[in-house]
Amino acid sequence: MKEMVGGCCVCSDERGWSENPLVYCDGQQCNVAVHQACYGILTVPSGPWFCRKCESQERTARVRCEMCPLKEGALKRTDTGGWCHVVCALFIPEAWFGNVQTMEPIILKGLPPERFNKVCYICEESNRAAKATSGACMQCNKNGCKFHFHVTWQKGLLCEEAGTYMDNVKYCGYCSYHYKKLVGCTVLN
Repeated sequence: MKEMVGGCCVCSDERGWSENPLVYCDGQQCNVAVHQACYGILTVPSGPWFCRKCESQERTARVRCEMCPLKEGALKRTDTGGWCHVVCALFIPEAWFGNVQTMEPIILKGLPPERFNKVCYICEESNRAAKATSGACMQCNKNGCKFHFHVTWQKGLLCEEAGTYMDNVKYCGYCSYHYKKLVGCTVLN
């Protein structure tokens, strides 16, 4: 029996609700937990459930996010046959979902090349300089800030803000300096 612990790998919320429960992967040595809506699960299974990575049975060493150096977490296939974290796709503006209900495949063909030529300041500050330029980075949402970072390193600094007319939610993140000065967003732990 697998111990059911941990929050959603997409939004980090540890709570589940009857209309949006946390679903835990039954894959061997997999720690993925996701809300039904956060991962695009159309019907909550009554029996075992496997995340897309475990379902694919692809060798773990070959599965890595195309946008960050992290290999664990809630991954989905991309339009190029690779993998991407759902959270990375939500926070990198040029990424989108081919099917918004199932949240797959993650479409990366619209990512501009310059998105991949940034240096993650968190990797550099955390003695992970070798990974600082892997994948794609988002930029701090504060106008004029030049800090870039991988989405998956920013747990606790990612936000949902009220969107404009056609956008009901804007996903954004801030560097640690600007996050401390932040007011008016719902923080995703």
